[in-house]
Amino acid sequence: MSGEARVHRGRRVRRILVSAVAAAVVVAGVVTALGVTSGASQAAPAFSYPRLGGGSPVRYPLAGTQAHRPVVVAFFASWCSPCRTDLPTIARVARQAARRGSPVAFVGIDGNDEPGSGLAFARQSGVTFPVASDADSALAPRFGLDGYPDTVFVDAAGDVVHVVHGPVSRATLEQWVARLAPA
Repeated sequence: MSGEARVHRGRRVRRILVSAVAAAVVVAGVVTALGVTSGASQAAPAFSYPRLGGGSPVRYPLAGTQAHRPVVVAFFASWCSPCRTDLPTIARVARQAARRGSPVAFVGIDGNDEPGSGLAFARQSGVTFPVASDADSALAPRFGLDGYPDTVFVDAAGDVVHVVHGPVSRATLEQWVARLAPA
């Protein structure tokens, strides 16, 4: 191969590499902008918090007939503007999953909020699953979260398998509920 051909080939390889790196940066930026992470595979932290509206505490890992079930954990606050559309969507999908007999459990975490405001918001949103009051927002950082809303998907083994930062779309929520349910 002539020297000129080698230079031309080297430039072409360099352009391909630069293009590949640029594409990877764009993909990483899109994923970050969408607030979606997957493959987290960390153990979900155990917790026990007071239930909004009273009653037994909301705990994880789940106990009794709920033990060893996959769980969707929805973090929200009544003052959070994006939560106003997010929580009703999660509540609808949770009710539909329950009607279909899905083994996936749903748990809500009302963080950095007055319990009365959180309870009113959860009821207004149609939530029928247990909701915990985490007034000082101590739990979200244990899941690696730093804002609202966030939705965490935990498999039956207790591992976090997916996190959506920001509002979760109905389609994404339904896909993950289906993935968590054993075939």
